[in-house]
Amino acid sequence: MRVSTESAYRRVLIGLRTNFSGLVRAQEQVASGLRILRPSDDPTGTSRVLSLERQLADSNRIRSAIAGGLTFVDAAAAALEEGSKLIAEVRSLVLQSMNGTITEQDRAAIGQQISLLRTQMIELANQRTADRYLFGGTKTTTPPWSVGADGSVQYEGDASTQDIRIGSGVTIPINVSGDQIFARVQPAGLTFAGLTGLAAGSTASEGSGTVLIEVRQDTLDVGALGSVGISVVGDSTILGSHDVVVDAAAGTIQLGDGPAVAIPGAGSDLASGLTLQTASGATLTVDVTGFTGVDYSGAVSATGSLRIGSGAFVPIDPTETDLRLEDPATGNILHLDLSAVNRAGSEMVQYTGQIDIFQLLEGIAGDLANGEGLNQSDLLGRLDLRLSELDRHHGNLLSSLGVLGARSARMSNTSSRFESVGLQVSSLISGQRDADYTEVVLDMQRAESTLQLAQATGVRLIQRSLLDFLR
Repeated sequence: MRVSTESAYRRVLIGLRTNFSGLVRAQEQVASGLRILRPSDDPTGTSRVLSLERQLADSNRIRSAIAGGLTFVDAAAAALEEGSKLIAEVRSLVLQSMNGTITEQDRAAIGQQISLLRTQMIELANQRTADRYLFGGTKTTTPPWSVGADGSVQYEGDASTQDIRIGSGVTIPINVSGDQIFARVQPAGLTFAGLTGLAAGSTASEGSGTVLIEVRQDTLDVGALGSVGISVVGDSTILGSHDVVVDAAAGTIQLGDGPAVAIPGAGSDLASGLTLQTASGATLTVDVTGFTGVDYSGAVSATGSLRIGSGAFVPIDPTETDLRLEDPATGNILHLDLSAVNRAGSEMVQYTGQIDIFQLLEGIAGDLANGEGLNQSDLLGRLDLRLSELDRHHGNLLSSLGVLGARSARMSNTSSRFESVGLQVSSLISGQRDADYTEVVLDMQRAESTLQLAQATGVRLIQRSLLDFLR
């Protein structure tokens, strides 16, 4: 078979192009450090690299989401740690105020301190990070707690959670809503301060927060006490029937189950205003300046009425065990047992588990200001009632702090795991796509030598002409 000159030239050109392309490809790999520069270089390897890159991108997105979530969770946890310290400080101040040696002025000053701590607690509940409020549920652009003109605090957020993805089909919430931290409702019935003898009725009450029940004395019957020269003066707080016993030989007078009190002499300043008291704290003030010096035993009795809030007064019936009272201003409804009512006064009733931390702190500050003029025993009873609710809120706050801490740990561990996965995937991508420098340099040198040889051979072949052939 005879090969034409044109055919030889074409074959030389094709060979040169092929070798030149091999050299160029080797030079590109050396310059870029990549083995795969285009899908055609290795279709199977390219498919594998694309799959690994998608996996790496998904891993990086999850790590980025976790990083943002961790910032939010850690900021919320730090805020709750500060809140725990505030509640602990309030508790310490309340216990300090319950010291029997402290003065009314000192208690009022402590009440002002607690008012300032309440303000700090509101600021903490409205704390934010990166322009996102921490405790408003999914409402992160507006303050979750609003303060009214009267100082009352209302929750404006929601109870929803903000979730982030931490894996394939796996999400985790990064927040705890403010109402679950600062205003969690855990109904536990009514709790009474124990001032008047009121108790819960047989029917469940409805409402929230605290209620003040005003119990008053309407009529007082002192019986024949005047027959021994003793008269009642000033205000008294007894309700129901109580015995008055005068022991002339011992020189004492006793009201009901209270302590026997020495009868002062007629010239004593105490004789015109001697206060008798029952074991429950009901008082009767008497004037003994005209005491005849003989024994006496008789009963004094009083009737009364009560109301809650701005409601109407209702007469006290000692046989009533389930009286229904309603405060028209708040809608709170109480069912009360009146069978043990024994004294007048202002009884504080608490819907245990249904008062938020801000209302509680406001109530504690108000108690310490003692605008109602309570005696020390009654005031301590109120503060003791407040302490149990304060402990409940502290427990809820610490529980929420624990939840956030567990979530932070889980997200940190997940982020570390995805970081490790990312490194492994990056290594696999590098193994598929990156060039082996030693190998590609040798390939480039071989391609260069082959090209030079092809060029030399082509030159020698092209020099031959038709005249040389004929000759």
